[in-house]
Amino acid sequence: MSGERVNIIKDRACAFLDLAKELVDRRPDISSFSVHQACQLRVKASLLRFTGEIPRLHSIRELLGILAKKLEDLGFKEDAMKIMNFVRRRRGALIDIEAAYTESRYGMGAIARSVIEEILRTTEELFKLLDEVEEHVLG
Repeated sequence: MSGERVNIIKDRACAFLDLAKELVDRRPDISSFSVHQACQLRVKASLLRFTGEIPRLHSIRELLGILAKKLEDLGFKEDAMKIMNFVRRRRGALIDIEAAYTESRYGMGAIARSVIEEILRTTEELFKLLDEVEEHVLG
């Protein structure tokens, strides 16, 4: 897959992550929404790199499951297991990220700073994991 489109999507993911960090105190709702967008785009960049396609889904856990399955199909079982272990270990934070997508757009409740900090840490960990997997698979 041409790296140009992948790099554009990865750049957007990083921009959303930076925005989320900037907005933690001023607009926690938009911060949490930006975290979701960052995660979604970063996983989709990896999927595009490995498959040439971008699924039309929003669920981070579902996207990560698709990525793990593709890696396993390509013979990279260890990398697939790293992703699935991340999903299991960070399940609660991933659920919070997915809930933030809907809640920040339509909900009335406020998101706690501690939750935003946790989903930001999870997002940074996800970005690092995907970089490592891409480096291992693609060299």
